[in-house]
Amino acid sequence: MNLVANMNQREKSLLTVTAIVIGVLLNFYLAKFFLSNRATLTQQLAMTQMKIDTLKKRETERNLWARRDALLNEKMPVLGDPDVASKELREAVLEIAKKHTVTLEAPAPGTPINQPGHIALGVKFDAKGTWDGMFNFLLELQGPEKFTAIEGCEIKVNRDDKTQLRATLTIVRWYAPK
Repeated sequence: MNLVANMNQREKSLLTVTAIVIGVLLNFYLAKFFLSNRATLTQQLAMTQMKIDTLKKRETERNLWARRDALLNEKMPVLGDPDVASKELREAVLEIAKKHTVTLEAPAPGTPINQPGHIALGVKFDAKGTWDGMFNFLLELQGPEKFTAIEGCEIKVNRDDKTQLRATLTIVRWYAPK
């Protein structure tokens, strides 16, 4: 039994309009679904491409990082007694400070902290000195094979004498991981 054949012209027009409206709505929701999925897939593609580019860059730098790791494993000092190492660090920093006429006060030794790739042993100081002296002191403190870094540094100009700086420094020496 053919249902459309039994319909009058008005019912056929209503059926056609309903079919068109349903078709348009279905196309609208399908288009919305595909566009949102396209945006998500485009974002995922961009992220994947970024990861691929990063991996390619790492591959080209593989020899550089292998040499760096070999150098670090060869030259990085081993932490023996933390108290002795802390004393040696304080004395080395005080010697460099004297060389650049920087006054260090209130040394506060730290405890060894395990980091990924190294052990950090720090000492905190209050420092006073001229601009040039402080700059040269901070410059000499760090170096490629010294394994000494400045983790915390707060520098202020002395209110009474603008040629002097005051600083609170946390100086850390890195040791090979155990």
